[in-house]
Formats: sequence, structure tokens, C-alpha cells
Amino acid sequence: MNIFLGNKIDRQHIRAIRECKLRDDKLVNLFEHCLNDVKNQLVKADDIIRIHRLQGQASVLEDFLAAIEKSGEVLERRES
Repeated sequence: MNIFLGNKIDRQHIRAIRECKLRDDKLVNLFEHCLNDVKNQLVKADDIIRIHRLQGQASVLEDFLAAIEKSGEVLERRES
């Protein structure tokens, strides 16, 4: 389950996430760049605590990017 598009999310929050895709590709590109950076750090990490922290960061960034992609269809389902 996506932490950004859970069952209890308001329509205004879904719309705000959708606006990231519709209006601001630079923001999406920033999050994609951050995800790639975290993944690169994860490959090089040798401390288990650092690995867990980076895995958590990657998971949140992936969830947010997935929420941006799915926000249109989620909004359509909620409004129908």
C-alpha cells in the first residue's frame, strides 16, 4: 500500500499530488534524482544502520513517485 494514497486521504491531497505531475515536472525530476542518489549511496553503504536508513528513504521516495503516477486514476475512482 502506498503511504501517500491510503484509504483515508482527502481529495484535496490527491489533487495536490496530481498537480506535481501536471504542473511541475521539475519537482518530479528532483525526487527522481534524489531516489537515484539514495540508491547509489545504498550500493556503497557498509554500515547496517546506514543501509536501513537509506532503504527507508528509498521506500518513501518510491512511494511518492508512484503516488504521483497513480493520483489521476485514484482521483477518478474517488470522484465517481
